[in-house]
Amino acid sequence: MSEIRYDLITGKRVIIATERGKRPHDFNVNYEEKKNNTCPFCPGNEEMTPPTLVEIKDEKGNWLVRGFENKFAAVNRDLKSFEVPSLYKAEYGYGVAEVIVESPEHDVTFGSLSLGQMQKVFMAIIERYKKIAQDDKIKYIQVFKNFGARGGASLEHGHWQIIATSFIPDVVEKEVFGTQEYIKKNGKCPYCEIIEYEKREGIRVIAENDKFIAISPYASQYAYESWIMPKEHQERFEKLSEEDLISLTKLLKTIIEKYEGEFNMPPYNIVIHTLPVSDIRNYHWHIEIMPRLTTAAGFELATGVYINPMSPEMAASVLKIE
Repeated sequence: MSEIRYDLITGKRVIIATERGKRPHDFNVNYEEKKNNTCPFCPGNEEMTPPTLVEIKDEKGNWLVRGFENKFAAVNRDLKSFEVPSLYKAEYGYGVAEVIVESPEHDVTFGSLSLGQMQKVFMAIIERYKKIAQDDKIKYIQVFKNFGARGGASLEHGHWQIIATSFIPDVVEKEVFGTQEYIKKNGKCPYCEIIEYEKREGIRVIAENDKFIAISPYASQYAYESWIMPKEHQERFEKLSEEDLISLTKLLKTIIEKYEGEFNMPPYNIVIHTLPVSDIRNYHWHIEIMPRLTTAAGFELATGVYINPMSPEMAASVLKIE
């Protein structure tokens, strides 16, 4: 059972999900150190996972992308009552947790997927996103990818996750609220302003095409962090057109290839920030890519302020794609 608990002083939410501790792992400390366990995500082992929810097949009927409920979910729809100590606040951890396996091949990395395969991954994600959004109890749907043990992946077979919650996470709420405040003051979307400014300056631009731009953000929290943003103001990731999806994957693939090659398969996270479900506020959806090349230590954990040893300008010069 999952619980959403609230810190008494700050109100910060924490999801207590004991089932997550039972997940299988085929990673040790290093990505290169593998175990020969049976992989539940490989073709032929479908009975090891919950039933299929989304599937994209080839002309022979073999699946290319497959999605299902997370067997070790952080949240779920099974509403249950539980006792909360009188001093504290908590509620049931209602939500949805799903896995999207990005390829039937066990050892392929996200950067080495073909463009067509990468597009199929996003098609499956968007299909499930729209289905999950029909649940009126869901307030936010987080799409993300963990790569490598230090990136939080418990299984090395490439996959994405979708976790939908009954609340809007603080990070997203701050971004959406901050967007409204900036618009009130300046009359323009701050993300659109960032895109215009970075294009003029050029020093933090990593790559761009007709539809999207990738930058090393000015206040990067992580070394070699990058953002991908649609050049045209778009509020919702799930409304990507087919044309935009093609442009996005072309840019994303080159950037992930750069990370995987430049840093020898580093652990990383890819997260999609989009407007919360049924929200009518203004926003500019985007993707954040965060290599896990450094470790958060005492100062970061104590203050929530991260020390980044790599300037975004230097990071952009290393990541730049000509």
